[in-house]
Amino acid sequence: MTTNVTSRLQTTGYRWKAGRWAALLFVAWFAVGGGDCPATAQAPDVRPTDVVRLFEAGQDAHQAGQLDEALRLYDAALALDDTLAPIHFQRGMALLALKRTTEAVAAFEHCLTHQPDFLRGWLHLGAAALAVGANQRAEQAYARALELSPENREARLQLAQLALARQEADRTLALLDPLGLDAKTPDVDVLRGQAYRLGGQIEPAIEAFSRVLSRLPDHPVARRGRGDAYAAQGRAEAALDDWQRAYTVNATPELAADIISALHQLGRQDAVRAFIRSARTQFPNDERLATIEAELTSDAALDAAAALLRAGRFAEAAVAYAPLVAQSPEATPPRAGLATALFKLERFAEAAQHFETLRRLQPEVAATYFFLGVCYDKIRDYRMALAAYEAFLARADGTQNRLEIEKVQLRLPSLKRQAEQSKPRKP
Repeated sequence: MTTNVTSRLQTTGYRWKAGRWAALLFVAWFAVGGGDCPATAQAPDVRPTDVVRLFEAGQDAHQAGQLDEALRLYDAALALDDTLAPIHFQRGMALLALKRTTEAVAAFEHCLTHQPDFLRGWLHLGAAALAVGANQRAEQAYARALELSPENREARLQLAQLALARQEADRTLALLDPLGLDAKTPDVDVLRGQAYRLGGQIEPAIEAFSRVLSRLPDHPVARRGRGDAYAAQGRAEAALDDWQRAYTVNATPELAADIISALHQLGRQDAVRAFIRSARTQFPNDERLATIEAELTSDAALDAAAALLRAGRFAEAAVAYAPLVAQSPEATPPRAGLATALFKLERFAEAAQHFETLRRLQPEVAATYFFLGVCYDKIRDYRMALAAYEAFLARADGTQNRLEIEKVQLRLPSLKRQAEQSKPRKP
């Protein structure tokens, strides 16, 4: 019985809809005296009409949106005959509607066990498997669907998306190739553009995305994709235009970061500051944008402190640099500025502490040892001054550091005598 019923259901389209076509097919089959039904052969007290009645009532409940009741009735029908693929399929559809997707996967698996040539069963199994993150099972399902129907667009597109997710550009393009260039919807060219971009074929990628945008100018994925392709060509202005238009339709923190980068590259610092404020308002908990904002704020503060230092306003510069050093202890620019400001203020002991940190961070910089030597010399730590000056001479450039070298060489003879006469510094 089961094979004939399933076959007749498949020829009708095999889907749940208003009316009672499925139940009528059951009845029609029984009326013409079909073959033995496994379930009724094992349970003589079960009448085939009982299965029909339960399935019909389940579909009525399903159509009315009473999904829990529909499941109860489908389960009751399957308890009488578990081999009927249409009931398993309908049960899977009800489970999907209830967002019980893992159970829906199992229901579709049962359906296909009893009717392995059912195309829509494989398509729904693929979609449900994707929804629960079972990508390998989804790919198997869509591959089987494509075997049954090589022209099936859904299966081909889903397999292309899965191949793209695995970074398989050639495989993606091969799956899309039979669909041609004149698809009625944009998803083919979007995937094709992404695959070309992945494979480093930038011009074909731009052409594919542009075909989409010629029909749908605000398509966010095509805008983003073409912007990425322009960026790969170094066309920051064109990339920025596409990214900004994509952002107005579908704002994401990742896209915001790219827009900030493009604005910065183009030297539009006022626009950078305005945009980051807007993006941080929209995505207040995004760590990447928070970091970018902190860096921009730090850069602005660093520029301001440096301006004070160049203007000879050393006390103000020291005050401006201090919080920047506290915020980023391993960053050399703010620490170098603070050390210089303190040196100019003749606060040599404090300056020496920062120059020591700079020496640790960048031991190859000769100038650091020169200023260390001066600081220690000024606070009469002659042994440390001598060691710093000798380290400076070992690293100094004869042309660039000529004046400093001469000063040190003039100072060394007397400094050595003072170092010999001085007591070693207490640890």
